[in-house]
Amino acid sequence: MRRRRGPGLLMTTAVVGTTAYVASSSASKKAAQQQAAAQQQAAQQQQMADLQAGQVELAAQQQALAQQTAGQAAAGPAPDSFDEQLVQIQKLAAMKDQGLITEEEFNAKKAQILGI
Repeated sequence: MRRRRGPGLLMTTAVVGTTAYVASSSASKKAAQQQAAAQQQAAQQQQMADLQAGQVELAAQQQALAQQTAGQAAAGPAPDSFDEQLVQIQKLAAMKDQGLITEEEFNAKKAQILGI
């Protein structure tokens, strides 16, 4: 009878099969990790794009507010109360009665005071 030396055929197959399983399992895990990393990177890029869009929108709003404020400053300060408006209109009426301003100038300034 002949004696076998080393592992038998069954043992060799088991070792090869286990090695193949471990290698494929490792490759699957690596692929899953790469996919997760790619998804995370895509999510971060989307967040960056959203932040940049928000910054652009905010800059546009700030510019519009600055223009609106500049427009209001150019129009002149609005009187704080009705009493102040009334006093200014009375002064204008007195100037009109004295002939210092015309009826058109009086009406234009009165409309400006009243914000019409």
